[in-house]
Amino acid sequence: MSDALIRRSLEPTIFRVLTLAFSVFIVAYILIPILVTLVMSFNDATQIRFPIKVWSLKWYGDFFASPQWTEALFNSFTIAIGTALIATTSGVLAAWAFERYDFPLKSLLYVLIMMPLFMPGVVLGLGVAIAFGGVEIAGVDLYGSRGLVMIAHSLWAMPLVFMLMEATFRTIDNRVVEAAQDLGAPPVRTFFEVVIPMVSTGIISSVLFAFVISLNEFVMALFLTDRDTQTLPVLMWLSLRSAGTPRLAVASVILACTVFLCLTLIMLWYIRQLRKVAR
Repeated sequence: MSDALIRRSLEPTIFRVLTLAFSVFIVAYILIPILVTLVMSFNDATQIRFPIKVWSLKWYGDFFASPQWTEALFNSFTIAIGTALIATTSGVLAAWAFERYDFPLKSLLYVLIMMPLFMPGVVLGLGVAIAFGGVEIAGVDLYGSRGLVMIAHSLWAMPLVFMLMEATFRTIDNRVVEAAQDLGAPPVRTFFEVVIPMVSTGIISSVLFAFVISLNEFVMALFLTDRDTQTLPVLMWLSLRSAGTPRLAVASVILACTVFLCLTLIMLWYIRQLRKVAR
């Protein structure tokens, strides 16, 4: 057998080995920091140090007994839920409009919708802070409120929802939509009773992705929150500057578990929809 034939026969094996090695490297690169953080959250020491000499749940109790940390966690979840609602509603409606209708300046509007996704968080956070720094609604300052942070986080979350839903809307059978309209269903009823059920997987994914983006966002929240509305990532950063206790590892574990839960829900919903289609 010639050298060329030998090399050609070995290429698929070499490619599989390299692909597997690269996959293992990526998984390890992602999981090792998370596992280290998880382990450090059970440290009984007053500082984050390795190796652990005494294992304890002390810092979990300390975290949930602290009003400052639990309030920050509550702020993070509240802002993330609000962001998910704002980003998903606006992103779904915008994607449907771009998929179904032609209108003037459509290309320009598409660029404007996608632009915040590529802007640095510090630019968006500073811009929103300057623009709304002195605005009051019903005598309440908008700056420092959870609502302003929700709107700012939506600048990143909505374009992602828009992209996901635009691709999802392209997969639906337009004949079903046209049939509903031919039977006399108005556009709004057709959208909610026919279209939404067909793209439910995309919507659930959009909600959870927007939630996770807001939950983990730090830079804009640093510019837009005050002591009463600061989120968990902001408090973690402020605490890291003064004292790196295992309480930071506990907060990291809580955020990581929330992300894994959201990804699990997306996968379970997707599997459920596949089983429905298979029937």
